[in-house]
Amino acid sequence: MLEYKTLLRQLCGIMSIPGCERSAFEDVKALVGDRFDDIYCDPARNIVLVKKSSNSDAPRIMLDAHFDEVGMIVTGVTDEGYLRVINVGGIDRQLLPASDMWVYAPQGKLYGVFASLAPHLVKPGQDKVPEWKELLLDIGCRTKEEAEKLVPLGTPVGYYNEGDDLLNNRITGRGFDDKSCAAGLICAVDAIPAEELAFDVYITLSSGEEVGGGGAGRAAFAIEPEVAIITDVNFALTPGVSGDEGGKMGEGPMISLSAVTDRKLTKKIIAIADRLEMKHKKVVEATSTGTNSSCVYCVNEGIPVAVVSIPLAGMHSYNESLCLDDAEAFIKLIGEIVKDKEIGGMN
Repeated sequence: MLEYKTLLRQLCGIMSIPGCERSAFEDVKALVGDRFDDIYCDPARNIVLVKKSSNSDAPRIMLDAHFDEVGMIVTGVTDEGYLRVINVGGIDRQLLPASDMWVYAPQGKLYGVFASLAPHLVKPGQDKVPEWKELLLDIGCRTKEEAEKLVPLGTPVGYYNEGDDLLNNRITGRGFDDKSCAAGLICAVDAIPAEELAFDVYITLSSGEEVGGGGAGRAAFAIEPEVAIITDVNFALTPGVSGDEGGKMGEGPMISLSAVTDRKLTKKIIAIADRLEMKHKKVVEATSTGTNSSCVYCVNEGIPVAVVSIPLAGMHSYNESLCLDDAEAFIKLIGEIVKDKEIGGMN
């Protein structure tokens, strides 16, 4: 049986900045491909893992977790050999001065650090959040020619932090949005024997969510599932996040109530959580869940979707954190969903 934290760390070690998701396929296949009936990468750069039910007439369910992670891309080189970058996905620039980065150069990863100004030298007006054009990434090159030889334009750049453990069963790392859900889906489905599956299960590690979505919709068009469960992280209760906006770490997954989610399917998932006596939080996201649900529910003739999330702190930073208790509850809930024959008849 797969161990969640180990798998999550392994997935987070795979670079998947938007536009580069296809490069992750062989690594994902090597990790878990032999545990599924099929694994493939489609033209939209979605990685799809398939596990068939022993019932030849089983309906299809799509379990989606986007696999892309926020990052940067190299846009130029200064005369002094520093790299200029721009964000790919939502990144708070105030996090970046003096932070560590991986530069995914053609010959292999290069370590880099964003240049920063010593506080002794800061002048009035220089304490503002730097613009992207002011952020310079230092990989140790001494000249423009040296840097350009090593790092072509368009080279992806990502957070360096590989993560660590906190107290009270919490962990930190980069890329938990949304590889925490990807790892949970894989663990949940791997643990269910084919004869217990109510569905043929299609796990989509979808592309491009951080830059507007689209990959999950293309996957849904090809798979034609009877129902879809969109999984993503949601805001954990941390300083600055109100009780209405977030979920408390350690108190289970979050289930969305929204105009883009199917009420009958969502109600059934809540009933499953209640039957399991599982802590969970219902969160109202009136017109949008901020997930792939919006690009999946209207595919073809329409697909009933529900959204299940793991609370996450520090979203889009190099120190995202979650509680493993929430992840384990998420895995248990997904496992019960894919065994539930009533859900299969909801379309």
